[in-house]
Amino acid sequence: MTSQAGQSISDIQKDQNYQGEKFLTAFYRLVSAVKIYQSNNAVLRDCAKEFMGIVSQWVSEEGNLDFRVARGQFFLYEEKLVYQRENINVVKEMLDYLEQRMNPGFNFKPGIKDATVDQVLVFSRLLNNAAKEKEPLPWLNHKLAQGPFPWVEIKASSGTIEENDDELKEMARKTYSYALSSVKEVSRKIAFQGRSGVRKIKRIVQNMVDFLADDDSVLLGMSTIREYDDYTYTHSVNVAILSLCLGKRIGLSRVSLSWLGICGLVHDLGKLEVPQEILNKPGKLSPSEFQEMEKHSLKSVCQIFRLNASRDLKTRILLPPLEHHMKYDASGYPKVRRKQPISLFGRIISISDVYDALSSPRVYRPTAYGPDRALSIMLEGSGKDFDPILLKVFINMLGIYPVGTLLELDTGEKGLVVPHAEDTDKSRPHITLLTPDSQGGYQKGKTVNLAQQEPGTGSFLRNIISSHHPMTYGIQPAEFIL
Repeated sequence: MTSQAGQSISDIQKDQNYQGEKFLTAFYRLVSAVKIYQSNNAVLRDCAKEFMGIVSQWVSEEGNLDFRVARGQFFLYEEKLVYQRENINVVKEMLDYLEQRMNPGFNFKPGIKDATVDQVLVFSRLLNNAAKEKEPLPWLNHKLAQGPFPWVEIKASSGTIEENDDELKEMARKTYSYALSSVKEVSRKIAFQGRSGVRKIKRIVQNMVDFLADDDSVLLGMSTIREYDDYTYTHSVNVAILSLCLGKRIGLSRVSLSWLGICGLVHDLGKLEVPQEILNKPGKLSPSEFQEMEKHSLKSVCQIFRLNASRDLKTRILLPPLEHHMKYDASGYPKVRRKQPISLFGRIISISDVYDALSSPRVYRPTAYGPDRALSIMLEGSGKDFDPILLKVFINMLGIYPVGTLLELDTGEKGLVVPHAEDTDKSRPHITLLTPDSQGGYQKGKTVNLAQQEPGTGSFLRNIISSHHPMTYGIQPAEFIL
């Protein structure tokens, strides 16, 4: 665990993650074993000794072991714990375990080296029993204060992680706003001057890729922004975000993600040449109008040629905008004679484009499909309209109820699905509750986990009755979840 001379930062982080996984696994074994064994059982006592040994090693080298839960993830010393996929069940079980006890985490102190096995077992039983209480956290705090446990304290529910989280969300809002203004600026310059640079677009995509490296849930939250009057531009930003998140899930390199993000931002530049009366027509397009609309993919390529960018960059971002309406089986538009399959970037942009279009209000369809309904419609086109493997990854990424979905509960409450950990039960996501305000709108309430159960009964505290598009209620999801 101690950083050695010559060890890289990456090596130190990997070592900390490895030791963190060992700690979490030992903790899980201890609280699981104490449920079924008496205190004199050799297996249980070995679990306690293993746990004490790992914690003692941490506190000897670091002073304290600072361990907490925030945003559905574990943090050690305010750093997110990255775990191996084979440990996903342990992580999920421990997240549920602590959530049932309303416990944000612990601070283990050097005094644990002087604790006895029996004291650690008593602590574990108290932790288990807390789930049976109406107010688990105050009860546990009281019990720990009465016993011989100077080596452990419960973490406060607010602190650096939450403060950093707020800063991250504010940065995400600024990034989105900057991306939106950059797309508008490029479009305006092309429309009036015939050319535009891409320096701002490249910079904003780099910022988005930086967000991906830390936590893509914040970016996914931003992609819920819907602007009826500014659809073309918000659509381009949302397509870029969704494409980047999907690209990350399939393991694209940072350089490839940068190219993909630029493709997303410029994929609809060709609409600059489509007459406004066609773009904004409230009814169904005539055959001739639809033919004009179909030209926008090819026109996007023409507009990209006009960008003040290197030949290498143009070469890499030309094809996906051309392909994003061709469909997986090439039955879409524009019609081409080539026999090669649609490019990977083209398939990614296509999925992101259709999802955002379906889940956004349009001039010809004021009522948008709910995010979950949009995914259901797209699933019907798997293998024909969309790459089936990429679509499956995309649906798994967003979940059964994508971020921003408005859910109605059997308690009479309404809530918006918020960004959550990758291993969260997709059928029972985390939601932010909404309460009516005095102006006919809604205000933000507390965030709850729909997987939370009534202690001792196994019944869920809240169940989903139906889902809705938030715009139906005049709700802009990003205002409440970020």
